[in-house]
Amino acid sequence: MPPLLNLFAARTAASTVRISAAPRRSVLAGASKSHSALSQRRWNSSGSDGKKEAEEAQRAATSMPHVSEEAAEVSRIMEKEKRCDGVPATPELEQGTMVSEILSRDKEAAKHAPKVFQDQIRKAQSGSRSFSTSARRGQLEEQKPSGGVPAGSKADDAAHAAFVQSMITQVTEDAAAAKQELAPGLKFPAPETLPRTENYRSRYEPLLEQFTKLIMRDGKLGIAEKNMYAVLDHLRTSPPPNINPRRPLLTDLPAPQLPLNPVKYLTIIVDSVAPLIKNKPMKGLVGGGASVPVPVPLVERQRRRAAIKWIIDASDKRRDTKFAQRLANELVAVAEGRGGVWDKRDLVYKVGIQGRALLGQKPKTRVIRM
Repeated sequence: MPPLLNLFAARTAASTVRISAAPRRSVLAGASKSHSALSQRRWNSSGSDGKKEAEEAQRAATSMPHVSEEAAEVSRIMEKEKRCDGVPATPELEQGTMVSEILSRDKEAAKHAPKVFQDQIRKAQSGSRSFSTSARRGQLEEQKPSGGVPAGSKADDAAHAAFVQSMITQVTEDAAAAKQELAPGLKFPAPETLPRTENYRSRYEPLLEQFTKLIMRDGKLGIAEKNMYAVLDHLRTSPPPNINPRRPLLTDLPAPQLPLNPVKYLTIIVDSVAPLIKNKPMKGLVGGGASVPVPVPLVERQRRRAAIKWIIDASDKRRDTKFAQRLANELVAVAEGRGGVWDKRDLVYKVGIQGRALLGQKPKTRVIRM
């Protein structure tokens, strides 16, 4: 159990502490009073008046000492630190000195300096420079008559005036000719000839625009463009295709690089599966009324149209809910050599090979004899 505290004893102890602290304060006050009195007594002493006046005169004769650390540092830099030639140093020297200035002061170092610095020092001493700003003056001197005419004569002035006038006339004629060549409304000259198809400008890639128009339904181009954007995004984010060696793509790029450019990826897929021919049925080639398929070559736009039609028809057979997802999956399948699009192209080639013997033949007509 802790001991009990006696309040009367604590009160008496506090009073004794206060009483003992009071005399110390009085002693300090007395010491300060005596010190101030002593200092006042020393300042007012009658024997130091002559010495004080002598000290003030000596201070006035000499420079006043520095009163701040900054002034002392500036004095140390400007007066105490000297350069090698005895000139007071400057703060810029602490940041570095030009090599040419050092070599100009130190002749021994200039002898062993690199050749570039030696040539620079010689040019600075000779007053010459490696370039000329008096090109116009040289041209004027060339136009002077070489008849021994002294400089500053009337003939010399007339030659100068004639040369300047000819220059002004030539510049004026050139400006007038350039202004006449410009068509009204043009700031700069127009090209000499414009291509015939200059006004036919396409906003998108030819294949991309053709593909978008073929997937459009009921004239709703905005929905077709949204589907096309979704297809391109799927091609960009899909993994690289596993190309079938029996059905390769028409490109030299490796498979991992194809998704990096979705527009080019789509173009390669369509061009790889596009047929080169179309089997056109013709009657009367083998006699009778039977029609025989004959291969007919196609241009680039026709080939791409046939391939896009096959891809769209094959995508309609898939079970995905969205059209863009079905179309994108079908394109990836074509890139990997799968799907019925390749089978359709093989069938077209097979029929075309069978009917190529009939190329160039004319249909046989029945001759009616009277």
